[in-house]
Amino acid sequence: MSERSGSQIVIESLIRNGVDTVFGYPGGAIMPLYDALYDAPITHILTRHEQAAVHAAEGYARVSGKVGVCIATSGPGATNLVTGLADAWMDSIPIVAITGQVATHLIGTDAFQETNVVGVSTAITKQVIQPRTVDELPAALAEAFYLAASGRPGPVLVDIPKDVLLKKTTSPEVSESGVRISGYIERPAPDFAEIEEALAVLRTARKPLIIVGGGCKMSGSETVAKFRRFCAVTGIPVTTTLNAIGTPAADYPYLLGMLGMHGLKRSNVAVGECDVLIALGMRFDDRVTGAPAKFAKQAKIIHIELDPAEINKLIPVDFGINADLGDVLDAWLDDLDRTPYATPAEWQVEAFAPGDGLKVPAAVERSVVPPTDVLDMLFRILPPDAIVTTDVGQHQMWTAQRAFPNGARDFLTSGGLGTMGFGLPSAIGAQFACPDRTVVTVVGDGGFQMSIAELATLKRHNLPVKVLVLDNKFLGMVRQWQELFHDGRYSAVDLRDNPDFAAIARAYGVGGMTLDEPGEIEATLREWLATPGPVLLHAECHVEQNVYPMIPAGAAINEMIEAQPGQP
Repeated sequence: MSERSGSQIVIESLIRNGVDTVFGYPGGAIMPLYDALYDAPITHILTRHEQAAVHAAEGYARVSGKVGVCIATSGPGATNLVTGLADAWMDSIPIVAITGQVATHLIGTDAFQETNVVGVSTAITKQVIQPRTVDELPAALAEAFYLAASGRPGPVLVDIPKDVLLKKTTSPEVSESGVRISGYIERPAPDFAEIEEALAVLRTARKPLIIVGGGCKMSGSETVAKFRRFCAVTGIPVTTTLNAIGTPAADYPYLLGMLGMHGLKRSNVAVGECDVLIALGMRFDDRVTGAPAKFAKQAKIIHIELDPAEINKLIPVDFGINADLGDVLDAWLDDLDRTPYATPAEWQVEAFAPGDGLKVPAAVERSVVPPTDVLDMLFRILPPDAIVTTDVGQHQMWTAQRAFPNGARDFLTSGGLGTMGFGLPSAIGAQFACPDRTVVTVVGDGGFQMSIAELATLKRHNLPVKVLVLDNKFLGMVRQWQELFHDGRYSAVDLRDNPDFAAIARAYGVGGMTLDEPGEIEATLREWLATPGPVLLHAECHVEQNVYPMIPAGAAINEMIEAQPGQP
């Protein structure tokens, strides 16, 4: 091998792993890598904040299925990535984050812009690797990409001292396919006897139900296809977690929709009435289950999960099958091809009987724009292959309740961590991954202001992302809880001094439009979607409309609060 620097080794690793786009923000300790990027066949996207860089990398990874890459410098640059790394960790998103570090002889001395990023990030990543010599760097990078994408995906951080980036070596490249890590099991061997026994229990079901989680789509397009075929041959009603929206076929006739704290009424009721519950690639998050002690007590539960730590962690199950979901579906489909099973038609009808519970409360003044009316119309006119991202809050739940996308990777949201500021940068990453598709981000007035500077990134690259700001002048989800459970004492949630978001967009050189008349919703949305380039639509919405249905704390999943007369 010819002699090359540590920075050149990083570039080689990115190219070998098919990376063509990275997101980042430069600084002193990472400067040698940026010098190498100058001549590299890799597009670098300069975000306006490091947290936006990691969310953009997430958006790229969530849509493409590839490893997303972000870069930051040491100290505050690295710590600004932490929230995004935690977000990727919670939602199992494959990310390689590369940070600069002070020179090796300065580590531990409280040098300028030094932070112990290894200690800070260990609990929110699959691995943190800090090569101390340039000869260790090829193996470190190979391990990072291998770990990020294999098994249960997740973020990996490579923290590289500045002198390691500068030094040269003739050490050979290391292929990711050759990485071996003691104790790490990428794909557990399936127990086919247990898999057959679980299917035998399913065959006895009169009211079977599937909950599909984000692990199904993270397993890959082949697994999604197998899952959709399993649904088609059994006719089992399906409900999804927030991160699995889009995994079932949009035209599947027995798709109930999202379940959980703000899930559709029929989905939550079905959990309380089913007799066999099949959980596929999901972790029984508390926002899905309601009170764990009351969750589906009447049902036999079959849990298929790649990560053994998730089985029986929160919900005791009858069959906890630690296996790759694709392997289990292969075995079940082979058996079903030989001996078909059909869900009883009475249950297929009964499961839909409760309805979705999405009626707009009568107390909502219809002379002011109801945010749910905007979203109902948006999903009627969106192109069928559009990608939708959201920020976090009431608008996120309203959007998730209404989203039935065609593709498993067409709906992006911060599920586990619930990170405000996620919406716009994730849409930027999604648009770079899919430049020819419509990308819409739905954001609230609170979270949007945490990443509003990324309008500059939209402008610089003329990304045709469409930004919908649902402005209700409050931190709406917190306000809703304060209304319902804290006697309407609205503490620190008032945002009625919000700016004119359309004017701010125009100041950034981005198109800006305003929607404040209920009678103009459809026409305005159509104009907004049809306008070339990046455009922000500022929808000034009803101030106190709540998200229903809602499971209050301590209640069972089918013990929901619904909209009542007199409530907004």
